[in-house]
Amino acid sequence: MISSPPLKQILLSGLVMETLFLGVLGLGELNRAIPLFLLLYSVIFAAYLWSARAVLATDKPPSAVWIVGFALLFRATLFFSAPSLSDDVYRYVWDGTLVNHGINPYQYAPGAPELSAYRDAIYERVNHKDIGTPYGPIMMLASATAEYFAHSVHAMKILFLVFDGLVILLLLRLLDMAGKPRSHVLLYAWNPLAVVEIAGSGHNDILAVFLMLASLYLLLSERARAASFAAMSAVAAKYFALLFLPAVWKRLGPSKWFIAPLALALFFGPFYPHLDQHLASVFKVGATWRFNDSTFAFLNFITGSSDISKAIAAAIFAAVAFTIYRGNMPPLKGAMWLIGSALLLTSTLHPWYLLWLLPFLCFYPQRAWILFTGLVMLSYHAVIRYAAEGVWEEGLWVKLAIYVPFFALLLADMWRGYHMRTIAPSDINREEAML
Repeated sequence: MISSPPLKQILLSGLVMETLFLGVLGLGELNRAIPLFLLLYSVIFAAYLWSARAVLATDKPPSAVWIVGFALLFRATLFFSAPSLSDDVYRYVWDGTLVNHGINPYQYAPGAPELSAYRDAIYERVNHKDIGTPYGPIMMLASATAEYFAHSVHAMKILFLVFDGLVILLLLRLLDMAGKPRSHVLLYAWNPLAVVEIAGSGHNDILAVFLMLASLYLLLSERARAASFAAMSAVAAKYFALLFLPAVWKRLGPSKWFIAPLALALFFGPFYPHLDQHLASVFKVGATWRFNDSTFAFLNFITGSSDISKAIAAAIFAAVAFTIYRGNMPPLKGAMWLIGSALLLTSTLHPWYLLWLLPFLCFYPQRAWILFTGLVMLSYHAVIRYAAEGVWEEGLWVKLAIYVPFFALLLADMWRGYHMRTIAPSDINREEAML
C-alpha cells in the first residue's frame, strides 16, 4: 500500500493526458488520421492506467476535486473536435429537427421523399438513410430539446456532456453509499473512451446510462417507485437498458407492475401511430449489423449459421439473467454481469457500447475489462479503408489484438480466483443492507 496520497502522480497523469488530448484535437478529422489517433490514444490510456493504479493502491486517496476538475478539462478540450470517428450525432440532430417540425421520426426513414424539404448539410452526414431511427422516445425528446436551441452537433454534444457530468455526480454518491473512496470515480471520469465517445463523438448512450444508474441509486436509497420509473425511462431511451432489468426487477417491489406500464405508455404514447415502423427499423438493425464480435464470431464459426448463433447467444444470456434474477447478487454487481455478458455475446460491438459497463468499474475494477476499454479502440482501424475507399472491412488481426489479451487476462483472473479490487464480503453485506 502507498503510505501517502498519490496527488503528484495524479497531477502529472492529468497534465500528460490533457496535453495528448490537445494533440488529438489538433489532428482534425480523426477518420483521416486513425494511425496517429490510435498512437496518441494508447499513450493517453497508459497514463490513465498509471493514475488508476495509484488511486486503487493507496490507503490515503487524493481529493476527488482534482479528478473531477481534470475530467471536465479533458471533455472541454475534445468538445471542439469534429465527430469524425462516428456520424451518429448527425442522426440525432436530424431526429430532433423532425420532432420540432411536428413530424414523427418513426414514420419515415431520412431518405424518404416526403422529407426532402428538410435536407441540408446535417442530412448529408446522416448515416443509413434507408433505415428509420432505432432510438427510443426519450431519445427523440432529448434530441428535440437540443435541436430547439441550435441546429448543430455542438448543441447535441452539450446535452450529452450534461448527462455525462450527472453520471460522475451519481457515481460519487454511489461510492459514498458503497463505502468506497470517492477517488475511484477516476476509473470512469478519466477513462479516455468516455472522453472520446461523449465529448468527441457525442454519443447518446450516456443519457440511457445515466437513467440506468439513477434507477440503481434510487433502488439503493429505498425509493422503489422512483427506481421503477427511472428504469423504464432508461429502456425508453435505449432498448439495451432492458438487459440490466433482471438485476433489479425483484427488488423494485409490487409498485413496478403499474409504474412500468404507465411509464412506457407515457413515453411511447406520442409516437404510437408509427410504432410498428419504428420496431421494424430496430429489428432490421439487430438482424443485419455485425461488427467487432467475439463470442458470437466463435459461435458463427462453429455453427455456420447467424440465426443459430443468435439463438445460442440469447440462450446463454437468458441463463445468466435467470441466475442473477434468482440469486442474491447486489444490484450493481448483477447489472455489471448482465451488461458484460451482453457485450461479449452481441454480434455488434462498437467502442461506445462500453459506456454501459464503464461506470461499474468504479466499484468492481476488474483488470480485463479496464484493459478492454483501451483495446477496443483498435476496431477503428476499419475506418481507414472506409474513409479512403468507402469499404467497411474488418481485419482478423485487429480482432485478435483486441480479444486475445482481454480473454487471456479474464480467464487468468478467473483461474486464480482473483478479481482486482472486486467487492469484498463485507461490502456485499453493506450494499445489501442499503436495500
